[in-house]
Amino acid sequence: MHNRWLSLVAVCGLWANGLAYAAEAVREQSHLQLSLFPPLQLVDSETDVTGLRLGLFSMNHDVVGLDLGIINWTSGDELALQWGVINKTSGRFAGAQFGVVGLAGDGFVGWQAGLVNLDSGTSVGFFCGAVNAAWDNGVGFQAGMVNYAKAFTGLQFGFVNYAQSMTGIQIGILNIITSKETLPVLPIINASF
Repeated sequence: MHNRWLSLVAVCGLWANGLAYAAEAVREQSHLQLSLFPPLQLVDSETDVTGLRLGLFSMNHDVVGLDLGIINWTSGDELALQWGVINKTSGRFAGAQFGVVGLAGDGFVGWQAGLVNLDSGTSVGFFCGAVNAAWDNGVGFQAGMVNYAKAFTGLQFGFVNYAQSMTGIQIGILNIITSKETLPVLPIINASF
């Protein structure tokens, strides 16, 4: 009986994965997006953009290429050079993201520079801003006034550095690694290996 349930779960998983792939396969694509704000844009919000996206407020599903605007909103994944005031990717982001606020919902790989950089999922790369937060796992280099990570591997450099767990070095005024049993809070430098 147990094997039947496992087989049913496996079939349902394959079926759901096939539906997701089929939905992606039929999504429209455009090489150009020009927009004032949704819905006043060249192509609709569910269209993927592979090429150039330019606008005051642009919203699309997946974006690959050059992404320039005031508000750049991607509901899926993005592989791009993104430059804007507010940059939000609900899925995964890979590339370089420059702006005042940078948000990646399901992971980030690359270079993120802005006043506030907030990433969920696994974040890998160079993060430079007043506030850098990897809400899950971070790998690389965080440079800012306040650096936060649930788990971080690499170097945190800033006024306040915080990690629940850390494999690496923190350099700053106040350095906190909560998983350390001995001296979890130190000024100037803290490390855990």
